[in-house]
Amino acid sequence: MGGVLRWEEVKEGDELYTGGKVLAIMFCIMFGAMQMGGLGPAMSAIQQGRVAMKLALNVIDQVPIVNPMLRGAALPKESMKGVIEFKNVCFTYPTRQDTQVLKDFTCTFEAGKTTALVGPSGSGKSTVIQMIERFYKNDSGTITVDGLPIETLDLR
Repeated sequence: MGGVLRWEEVKEGDELYTGGKVLAIMFCIMFGAMQMGGLGPAMSAIQQGRVAMKLALNVIDQVPIVNPMLRGAALPKESMKGVIEFKNVCFTYPTRQDTQVLKDFTCTFEAGKTTALVGPSGSGKSTVIQMIERFYKNDSGTITVDGLPIETLDLR
């Protein structure tokens, strides 16, 4: 290509292409092609980053079922007894709708007494605690603290 430019006396402005310019063009094309070949792994990492960003934004944009900013009734510590009651509570995890963890679960946790939840893995023991902490909302049934529905209580 460079020889053709010299032979045909192609000009750049008013100047002919010199051997140095032809070599500079050739090396620029060669080094540019090598750099383009090295972009493959970087493009893969950029694509993985885009997918991870999309997943993170989906989590950030998700609206929680339980609104922690909602002000509810506050129980004064002095008047609180601490009786927690589950009545016919049903629950399935939002991500596993095909598996029901709690089905018509009824239990009373009496104030001042120790109660043990016993069962095999996946039977809902930790889910019961997380529902009291309001990490999850039950599908049906009621959960009360001292007779008040847990949804009406202030999370703070």
